[in-house]
Amino acid sequence: LWHNSFTSIHEYSTGYSHPFLVEMAQEYLRVLAHVLLLLYFTIFTSGLTSIKTYKNDGTVPRTAVQFSVPFTEVRPKARSAIEQFRYLWNDKRSVADLIRDSRSDENDIPYCVVSEKFEVQGFRFQVMLYPRGVFSSSSTDINSRPDDIPASAYLKFLPSEYGEEVDVCWRLRLADGLTGDLLPVETSGGLPKSTNTWSAAMTFCARNEAVDSVGRTMDWGSSIWNSKQVCCCLSNIKAEGEITIFDSRKGCSSLSFKGAFGDTLKAAVSPSGKGRIFRAGEVIVSVPDDHAEKQKLENIGVYPGIDYRVMTLSDEDGNEIFTTESLSKEGRDTARLALRPVGWKLQQQMWETRGLRDWPIEIEADAIAPTAYSRFNRRASLSRFSAVLANDIKAVLFALALAFAPIPAALAGRELISFYAIPSASMDPTLQKGDVLLVEKFPNIFSRTQRGDIVLFRSPMALEEIIESTGGSIKKNQIFVKRVVGMPGDRNIMMKEDTQEVLIDGKLAVGPPRNLCDDEPLRLIDKLLANGKGKSFELLEAEDTYVLGDCKDVSVDSRVFGKLPKKNIVGKPVARVWPLERFTIGSP
Repeated sequence: LWHNSFTSIHEYSTGYSHPFLVEMAQEYLRVLAHVLLLLYFTIFTSGLTSIKTYKNDGTVPRTAVQFSVPFTEVRPKARSAIEQFRYLWNDKRSVADLIRDSRSDENDIPYCVVSEKFEVQGFRFQVMLYPRGVFSSSSTDINSRPDDIPASAYLKFLPSEYGEEVDVCWRLRLADGLTGDLLPVETSGGLPKSTNTWSAAMTFCARNEAVDSVGRTMDWGSSIWNSKQVCCCLSNIKAEGEITIFDSRKGCSSLSFKGAFGDTLKAAVSPSGKGRIFRAGEVIVSVPDDHAEKQKLENIGVYPGIDYRVMTLSDEDGNEIFTTESLSKEGRDTARLALRPVGWKLQQQMWETRGLRDWPIEIEADAIAPTAYSRFNRRASLSRFSAVLANDIKAVLFALALAFAPIPAALAGRELISFYAIPSASMDPTLQKGDVLLVEKFPNIFSRTQRGDIVLFRSPMALEEIIESTGGSIKKNQIFVKRVVGMPGDRNIMMKEDTQEVLIDGKLAVGPPRNLCDDEPLRLIDKLLANGKGKSFELLEAEDTYVLGDCKDVSVDSRVFGKLPKKNIVGKPVARVWPLERFTIGSP
């Protein structure tokens, strides 16, 4: 609940939720909960009998078992207050999104559908599919979904008793049940790399014994399928793949100093160094001691202070393993690790600037063992915090300020300052898609606006009518960004038909050259300009402005919808905070 509330306040007040803060707070709260439970039972249940732990004796064959299951129903609603609490605790959406989604129509795309339950060597599993993604709450129809929204699929463990856990490596694919075609994935997770298969390895356990930083979970997956493709074949879609059981145990509870508590404690004190034991699913942090070592790892793609998850493991011959503990001392050094940054999707633009787009990376254990610490090891703490500040200092400090501010102050701050992500290429190359602006929205914004300034505004009525006539719609409170080129009192505004440039009183409108961006292949702007409402004005009245995008071949601006009322202007950028290499103070 705290995690959801924290996320909700951040999204509501800033439009931004920092993954490091949310994830770390949730992780440490879960560990704290385990410690408190342990203390409670130690003090108040002195007669509690010890729980016997059973370890697999190696008789379970380590062979991949294939599965293929259809998705049969929408996830059942909570049947009790406790089950509802669990849903809320583990739901990755904000509280506001949960409330909004609870009111959706039954014919909308469901948030979650579940597969038939199936068994692998006596252990029960189920696949959970989120057609709209685990973070999404928009219940739109299929045709209106953006092309870049990801769908998510998770493998879920159904333990037969508390304390049961199993070490699993799995591969998961989504297929159209009618055609048999496999849906493509954005990344393959672990190794081997694939265009249609997600692979990973984790220890599956009961929900209350899950701490994913040490590779323990009840359900695990990723948002790497295309939502529109998934939604189009949702009624026939099925999950298929392979599961390999490496080991299983019973009685692994934090009350017996095992389970989550035991694994977290081990991780906190685990050393680095030659021969270090690696385990699938754990999160490690590189803390190099010298510059040469740091540079060597960065050349591979391992940066200091960044959290990396061990997605899969293999020995030197390419055979799948779950932990290097099963190898000889010499074999541990030559084991191969498939690493992927935690939260890579949220940081995708940062990694692309470093030339890293294809995950996971493969690295030999001996190359990273001397610098690899668990996320919970105290040696990793300073390095992790330094990395966060280096990558996103402005956003982190602003988020921290809002997090510790009283709720009324945070909500009031939303009305004065916020973040805005550029959604299109209409302002290219000045503002590129994905850039994040820090925007001030103090009163009387137009009194601080001059010709040539970039502004953010709500859509005028004319723009809404144009979009509705094409079958589209504008979301409530949707904001647009353009450059002010015409001010009240300007005369003789005219668009040249041959170049689509705008002249104001015979002079070219202010701004950079508007032909430095790529054309939109279908040239939809030509169709809109054919009936444009702003191709010619004799005078801009006292309450009118004229705005243009910096990319004339893409931008839907005053040439199309005409004059923009001053009252519609709601903000001005004061800084570009992302990406870091284009960080600027003031209007870009």
